[in-house]
Amino acid sequence: MPAGQRLRAALKPPEVGTLRAERRAIIRPREEVEEPVEPTRKRTAELRPAAGNDGDSGDPTEEDVLLQEGCRCLRRHGRCTCQEDQEWLDSKRKRPAKYTPPHARRAVLQPAAEPPEAEPSKCSCLRRHGRCTCQADDRWLQKKRRCLAPYVPPFRKTRESELERKRQEIAAKAEEGEPPPPLAPNMRTLARRWAPQLENIGRFRFNPLQIEGSILLDEPGTEAECTESAFRCQGLKALPVVQSGSYQFEVELLRSCQLAVGWSGAMSLATAWDHQAFGYSSDARAIHNGEAEDFGLPFGQAGDIVGATVRWAKGCQVAISFALNGRDLGVAFEFGSEAEGAIPLQPQVTQSASGLPLHVRLRGMPDSPLAFPQAGTRPLGAVLDSDFCPFSRAVSEASTERVAASITEDQLQAFHVPDSHVVELYDLPEGSSRGSTENGCARSRWLASCLAQQLSLPKSSWPSAICVRETSEGASTAVVALRRATHACELLTRAAEGTLGSGDTFLQVRALTSATAATRERCRGHEQVNGFVEQFLGELTAIWEC
Repeated sequence: MPAGQRLRAALKPPEVGTLRAERRAIIRPREEVEEPVEPTRKRTAELRPAAGNDGDSGDPTEEDVLLQEGCRCLRRHGRCTCQEDQEWLDSKRKRPAKYTPPHARRAVLQPAAEPPEAEPSKCSCLRRHGRCTCQADDRWLQKKRRCLAPYVPPFRKTRESELERKRQEIAAKAEEGEPPPPLAPNMRTLARRWAPQLENIGRFRFNPLQIEGSILLDEPGTEAECTESAFRCQGLKALPVVQSGSYQFEVELLRSCQLAVGWSGAMSLATAWDHQAFGYSSDARAIHNGEAEDFGLPFGQAGDIVGATVRWAKGCQVAISFALNGRDLGVAFEFGSEAEGAIPLQPQVTQSASGLPLHVRLRGMPDSPLAFPQAGTRPLGAVLDSDFCPFSRAVSEASTERVAASITEDQLQAFHVPDSHVVELYDLPEGSSRGSTENGCARSRWLASCLAQQLSLPKSSWPSAICVRETSEGASTAVVALRRATHACELLTRAAEGTLGSGDTFLQVRALTSATAATRERCRGHEQVNGFVEQFLGELTAIWEC
């Protein structure tokens, strides 16, 4: 049998019959073996003692047991090396340790009993190798089983990231020593800063608080330039505000542009010409209350100088005139009366929406005098104390006039006016004969005429300026509605001084807040009745249209 076949046969697990035959062949004497034995087999036979020798008890040896169980080694040196081969394999390839339950491991690994005085251990690990492994176990658990984070919306993540970035920027600036940005000024700060210029006589200049649009001023505040073109009007106003006298200022165009120059009240916007604004535009028009009329000559070229003059006459009448390059264009507006009065005015310059950006300079101060002064006027930079009006009072008077202008005669007769326009007459003389004998009219009309005369109102404006209603027939109280709140204040002042009355009859006046309940109910009744009347008239008009 070739050696290769014998090697494969030795590596192949032998069958039981083959193993027995091989054993018999080994135990038989050499002369009974028909086939020649290889040298290795011979050495094995020589090393193994013969069967039946003396000293052999007949028990199977270890080698016989291995042969019976199935030896798989190569039988190097004529002996079985299965155990050595297995040990070598075990050294190269560790076998898994046998599973031991945790309670058994805890019992095996638990150290000796601690003394009774020692505190009980808080360890909850398996104490591998006889030491605590709690921290290692926790780290391993954190790796294998991450904690679930709550859901955060994307916008919140973005906001938090931006806030964190902003905090880092602020911290970096603080470390660099950069000063924090100044806070936005509040009303009190602005009042403290601008009170000297708004409430006191100052230099003639543009007012930075009355600029609308992208307009920049120079340091003295006398030159203004629009930085960009816009599809809407831009404008600005100037200080001081005047309430009497005759004053003039000029506007010099430093480049070609289209604009309007004039006077306006403190409550008018710098970009609008409402019923309290009076202007002269570069297209030769006089602008007032949103309406324009042909006036003067056109202007708008660089170097043109437009002059604006205001004159207060007796009886609160105001005349506004304009001039172009020294040529007097005449009076453009006349308004005001003893009944209505005139509000304080200030200069205004407005750029047209379709024109080029303006660039102008004010004239009328010592360092920039008038180019074409007019006789009988003073430059606005030299206003007198008696003609100067504080800005706060100018705003108050302009607001009062706006409210008065919005009240119609029907609203006055219906007592649809603010409470500050209503006063109460009390302790009136009994009967209406006195009123009838003097004026030939009802008692309420006599009271209205008496109050109008005290206020120096023209007779033609009585119906639209004052209205008197008795609380009840023959009552000693009456309610008075006035178109202007200043007239109500004047009546209260004269009543307190004891100078309000006609002849030997003195009238007592008090505000609506101090009036009787009957008077307040009378006012409330007027409002309800007029509301019903207006509703009825509206329904009647709708029916007529249908």
